[in-house]
Amino acid sequence: MMDLINEAPLEALFDEYSGRTFADKIKIFKKWCDFGGVPDEHKATLQRLYKELDELRPIRNFLVHGETWEGAFKGKPRQPYRVGLVKKNLEYLDEFERADHGQNVFDVQQVRDATRRCVGIHQELAELHDAIAATAVPCEELGLGLN
Repeated sequence: MMDLINEAPLEALFDEYSGRTFADKIKIFKKWCDFGGVPDEHKATLQRLYKELDELRPIRNFLVHGETWEGAFKGKPRQPYRVGLVKKNLEYLDEFERADHGQNVFDVQQVRDATRRCVGIHQELAELHDAIAATAVPCEELGLGLN
């Protein structure tokens, strides 16, 4: 998407983007999409996707930066849980064992729900990309040539 709507070479976008945290990648994505000038008819969709990415970020971070543990809590059968690392809290696994579950603990269904959200965002971005690409003016019509 960033490459489609910006004149910056793909290598420059890649250099800025690679090696960054997910939060930084979202910020860079927003910056380049806003700078590139998404057509007006697609701005509302992009703004909604920005919001979804912002809401997904902490969930994704807990899932990616975590460990899988088994437990039986609140009358539920023993099952796997994804327990996300909580910065500056060395007790997060002990809290899990004591059933002190915060926003960093996910059962299988919650992991599936987060995965579905990721797939949905990806699909919508692909559709948005395709819709913008379908209305793009070829370089030769702009008089730029394709040397």
